[in-house]
Formats: sequence, C-alpha cells, structure tokens
Amino acid sequence: MKRYSSLCISRLCASHLHRFAKKLINLTACLTVLSGCEEVNYSQTLLPQTKEPKNEHILTRAIYSAHLQLDPHFVKVAADAGPVRDLLLGLLQYNSQGEVIPALAKEWFSDDGKNWLFILDDKATWSNGQAVTALDFVASWQRLSDPQKGSPLASYLVSMGILNAKAILAGEKAITELGVAVLNPHTLQIQLEQPNYQLPKMLAHSALLPTYQGLAPQQPFISNGVYEVSSQSKQQLILEARQDDMPFKQVNYQLISSTKNPDSFDLIENPLTGYSRNEQKLPRLCHYFYEFNVQDPKLQNPDVRKAIQIMLSSAEISKGFGLSMQHILPQNWLPEWHSLFSNRSAEALLAGAGISVKNPLEITLTYDDKPQHKLIAERIMRTLSQSELFRVTLNEVEWTQLLSQREQKNFQLIRSGWCADYADFNAFLMPFHSNSPDNKMGYQNQTVDNLLTQLQTQSFDEQGRKQIAEQVLSQLEKDVVILPLFQYQRRISVDPSLGGIEKENASEVIYSKDLYRYKD
Repeated sequence: MKRYSSLCISRLCASHLHRFAKKLINLTACLTVLSGCEEVNYSQTLLPQTKEPKNEHILTRAIYSAHLQLDPHFVKVAADAGPVRDLLLGLLQYNSQGEVIPALAKEWFSDDGKNWLFILDDKATWSNGQAVTALDFVASWQRLSDPQKGSPLASYLVSMGILNAKAILAGEKAITELGVAVLNPHTLQIQLEQPNYQLPKMLAHSALLPTYQGLAPQQPFISNGVYEVSSQSKQQLILEARQDDMPFKQVNYQLISSTKNPDSFDLIENPLTGYSRNEQKLPRLCHYFYEFNVQDPKLQNPDVRKAIQIMLSSAEISKGFGLSMQHILPQNWLPEWHSLFSNRSAEALLAGAGISVKNPLEITLTYDDKPQHKLIAERIMRTLSQSELFRVTLNEVEWTQLLSQREQKNFQLIRSGWCADYADFNAFLMPFHSNSPDNKMGYQNQTVDNLLTQLQTQSFDEQGRKQIAEQVLSQLEKDVVILPLFQYQRRISVDPSLGGIEKENASEVIYSKDLYRYKD
C-alpha cells in the first residue's frame, strides 16, 4: 500500500493580507480583508512604525519551557517538539495543511494490514555523513519501548498495535522482540498484533523520530533533518539549514520566561495567557465534552439524555473556549453529515420518562478544579436550572479524583475530553467500542462494535471509511452517549511578516522549513 498527499501551501491569501496591511497600517487601526480571507485586526501598537525590518533568512522561535528537549522520546507537548522536528526526519511527516506525507519512507506495502514493508530513501544521511538506515529506526523504537528508559510516549507503540509492544512495556519480553526488523539497510519491516490499515497515518508522531543508531542524543547533536545544530546552550539553540533551498537559513530557538519581552520573536507556539499580540488560533485534534453514565438509573433512558442535550446549546456553553461541535469528530471532517432532528421537545421527552415539576430530574455534574471547567459547569447548570424540571448539583473534585470516579463509573455527567494522536476516524471513534479501555461510561452497542472493528481491521477507500464513520455517528447520536461541547484551539503568536502557517492545520506541527518571510 502506498499513500501520497499533495503538498500545496496556500500563500496567496496571506500575501494579499500582508501587502494591504503595510499600505493601510498608518491610516486605520484595523483592516477588514475581503475575498475569502478571515477578518484580521492589525493594531498600530502591535506594528510600531519604528520596528526594524526582519532578517529575511533568520527565523526566531520562542518556547515557554523549563529546558530544550532534544530527545524525541521525552517531548510531551507540541511547542517543545519544534526543535526535534526541525532536526530529525521520520518515516512520514506533516505538510503545512496537517496531512501526513512521505518523508524518509518513499514507498510502503502491506497485503494483510499486519505485515508492512517500508522502503527508505537511500540518499538520506545524518549530519555526520553516515547513511540513515532501517537499523536507526529499529534501535530507536526499541529504546522507546524499553521500560527501563521510562519514556512517557512508549504506550504509543501499543496504540499502533506493534507486535509484542504491550508485553515489553510490562517487562514480560525483551525489547529485541518488538515487531520491527531490518530486512536490508533501506527496508524496514513492521509487524502488528492485528490488521491496521491506517498505520501510515500514525507514523508522523514525534515519538517515532529516529536518532543516530537509536542512541539518546548527545552533543554534538547528530541530525538527519533539514537543519543541524550550529550552537547550543541551556537557553538557546541555533540551527543551520542543511539544504540550500530553505527559506530560512538559520533558526534560533530561545527559551523565555514571563520576565522576558516576547514581542521580538517571529513565532511563539505557547504564549502566556493574556498575551494576544499577533494572536492566531489553530484547531486541535482535541475535544471537550461531558460523558453520560448510561448505567446510572436516572440516565439509563436515552430520552432523558436527549432532553438534556436539547436544552443545551454547545455554541453558548463553549463561547470563548473553542470551536462549537455537534459530535465527536473535528468540525470539517464530515461537512455533509447532519445531526438527527428530534420533533419532540425536551419537556415531552422528560414527561414520557416520568419527570415533572413535582418529580424533577436530579443530576450532578462532576468536573475537575480548574477555573475554565468550573465556568463551563456553571453555564450548564444555569441553563438547565431555567427549567423547573431540573435540579442540578455541581461536584468539583481534584484531577486524580476525577480520574478515579470516572474509572469506577461513580458519576452521572462527568467532564471529559479526548485528544487524538493522529488524524483519522479511528482515533476519535474507537473509545466508544465496548472493549476499549477508554470507554468509561458503560456504553455498549453491538452495531457500533461491528462497525468500529471493520474500520480498524479492514481496508476501505476514503469514501467507504466516511460512510462507516457516518453510521457510527448516527448510532452514537441516537443513543445519546455524550454531551459534545467544543473542539479545542491552540493559540500562537505569529509576526505579520511570517507566512506558511495554514489556519486549518490541526496537527499542532509547524516545521521551520515550511515558513517564509513576506517580501517587501
């Protein structure tokens, strides 16, 4: 099987914005851009006239973090992964739209979805001149799986379904039994526990980036990506391009704290709360919702759960937090799919379930003790409490207690969320399989189980996968499994002179190689 995605960076709209902004910045505080672009505000205070022009070939990136992490096995958040992704190249990578495309793997094949062959670029080299080989990947992934190393990302090998990964992490088998092997220097074999035809989509994860001979990175850092380390200190990392065609010949990464002025940087992926200069919001593959405990006596009736859903507007509840959503998938994945319309009111549904003013529905919302979670829970409570048919109680608990109550199914409605490691229907829908370890709500539907098993283990074209996903969504909505609220967004600060960032990219990956400086 071989999958390619087209790499098409839409620079026209962004370039149009930049040219007009430069002409009108001295005349007005904001500019409304037409022709399909978003409305963008350019404040004179954000683009001072005294600002020195940016260096065309030097990119500056800032990270709020304790230290620069250059070991891909220990990168925990997207912002920290920036340097690693600039320095290391894996089997696959993302394009600027967030689609998975070939990197070192030029071709891949599988007849059964369990046994895969990946053909590597035989011209790829490390910065020390040595060839990049399949052995680098085998050794790197074995180190990742080693329970003695303690990588927080090791479980991703289990999520992929790599043969023996689960047993190795449990200390039951040696790391040499991991289902990866070298067939020749440029052919990598991957064996899975069961068929997974979506494996290539999962291979752009930062944890799977190879290191030289699989060793933990040392100084001098040996890279195989488009950049290499020029100099490194505790607070700063300077990279130089290994290829002449890079728009930025040099990339400077700087660790900053709340005491340092961030205004001079081209890109900050994790700006502090309240810092809105040159702010952009990108979607994430993360969703915020409440789970119904479908085994709770008061919520076993799907009509009761549907009445609660009808009473609440996700757009109002989630205002200011993210992109309102109607189901568990990202907003733009199934634009043709429409929610089921109920011709019965919430009052009628509750009445049919024996709920009345004299016998109101008493429910408790459980959430963890962070301000945003409390605010959202209060919005839900206020909305439901407008009807005399509800009596709502808030239950604020610590994060560990929330996990414990969810695990024990000791809740009625509980604050939940899900972040996918890769962009595919499986990543969002599999938690609703009755055998999934992530199914904490007690939901079980044989139709959904069968469809998800097909989606996981059989090969379909994209249209076929969409049709199955739509069937799963329809059943989940009919069964009223969750209360969907919003899709998370991440904030970044982007200098107006910088291009190459696509507003629909939900991968949380921004490679320096895809960025460029607008020409004056």
